[in-house]
Amino acid sequence: MSLFFDKVELHLALNSWKHPLSDVFFKFITHLGDGLIFLPFILYFGLKKNREYFLLYSTAAVITLIVTALGKSVLFPNIDRPILEIGADKLKLVEGVRMHKKYSFPSGHTMAAFAFWSLVAVIAPKKLGYLFALIAILVGISRVYLSQHFIPDVAAGGLLGILISHFCVRLVNIFNPKE
Repeated sequence: MSLFFDKVELHLALNSWKHPLSDVFFKFITHLGDGLIFLPFILYFGLKKNREYFLLYSTAAVITLIVTALGKSVLFPNIDRPILEIGADKLKLVEGVRMHKKYSFPSGHTMAAFAFWSLVAVIAPKKLGYLFALIAILVGISRVYLSQHFIPDVAAGGLLGILISHFCVRLVNIFNPKE
């Protein structure tokens, strides 16, 4: 969509669709893309001495952190978030959400969500894969809904997250081959 529409116009159109229940839902779901989401799995697999999954989640967490930091601070440091680019007076903001102003591209929450939930789908029963994909997608939607990011930020974060998870699966398989 962002190929055909200006990101500001598209954001303003999407921002007009607000509902109190959606506000609560997206305030919650956005946390499922926080980079700390990796930590319980890293600790669990570390304590269970499951080297393969420990390496998988640890590597993905570190790469996600590095790619997010490089993207926001080095490659694209001057891309503002919606509140700065559009202005708080023109946005319908969700009460209780701390608004970030700088370092919009790529969306770190979306990147972490796609990297993490893709890896969960790898180790979970196949039937649950769609649920984990839906969670990652909802995290991305939440970032736009909460006016933390524009659509291109979220699209890039999602793509990078998927690439990170695939890279980590291949990397761990190279260094920890199954007998």
